Amino acid sequence: MNFTKFSLLSLLSTASVLLAQTTEQIQNRIDSTNRESTSSIFQKTNQSSKSLPKDVSSSDTGAQRPISLSKSTFSPNIGYNVKYFYRSNPLASNGKLKQAASGLWTHTFSAGLGLGIYDFGDSVVTPYVGGSWTSTEYVQSDLENFNFYSSGAYFMLLAQYGNGWSARAGINYASDRSAKLSTEDYSAISPSVGIMKAYSLSSATTAIFDASLAKHDTSSLFLPPFQTEGLLSSWESSVSYGLRHKIGKLTISPKYSLRYKLYDESTNDGRKDLTNILSVTADYPVVDDIKATLFANYVNRDSSGVAQNYDYKSWDGGLGLSLSTRF
Repeated sequence: MNFTKFSLLSLLSTASVLLAQTTEQIQNRIDSTNRESTSSIFQKTNQSSKSLPKDVSSSDTGAQRPISLSKSTFSPNIGYNVKYFYRSNPLASNGKLKQAASGLWTHTFSAGLGLGIYDFGDSVVTPYVGGSWTSTEYVQSDLENFNFYSSGAYFMLLAQYGNGWSARAGINYASDRSAKLSTEDYSAISPSVGIMKAYSLSSATTAIFDASLAKHDTSSLFLPPFQTEGLLSSWESSVSYGLRHKIGKLTISPKYSLRYKLYDESTNDGRKDLTNILSVTADYPVVDDIKATLFANYVNRDSSGVAQNYDYKSWDGGLGLSLSTRF
């Protein structure tokens, strides 16, 4: 009888630990997901001359200014992107660089709209709205329960100045849904502000500096015991410096990013994350509006302030194909 009780208690304890580990893995995956910010939206929007409003010219100060401000210039765009890549630590577990390594497929559909161009003092201001939907599938069969769908929407005000600086303010909505359970595992509303400076180093090379501050107000479904749904709510500041170098039709873009997060909810209150990200991409236009991409990323997060160890490191490498067009 005692043996039976002991076996039952042992089984329940093991099941509880396994459930907690799974819940923790879900939280780690959510917390380490690289979500699109107003910074990345702006950089994608301004990667080519096609992104500029059609009716613009240079003023005597060098700023891009509308020829006519009497009517709004709307600039809709749509896009599709498919990627296949290897990730060494897809669940962002602390410890070794390679853990539960897997290939991943992502498919992203996006759309956006520039709501006209407006003269405001010594700047040109453009409001943007848009959204996206992404499916993420793990190639490893034992990770397929982690497959998920992400959706997002944003509104952004962008001010561009004649000296190469730009400023932005916006708000993002993000949501993750489990592909297997059809549950919303995570959602967040994130107001943010940022600045950017782009300048030429040579006829073939452009440098881009970016800095931003955001507040993430989150809600999570899968939580470890005794946690509140806002466990992942945080303040985030980030800076990045990158280059865009053209070699014929090929564009090579190395970039370094530094992110600092301060969490302020539940047992995460006081947690501080410092994340270093190194990345490089190589883009080649296949035909008009379609480009092929090779990319690699390395991420190293150092976490402190709480008893739980949230340190992790991971690297990605893969290829993608993108379609992006404007009307």
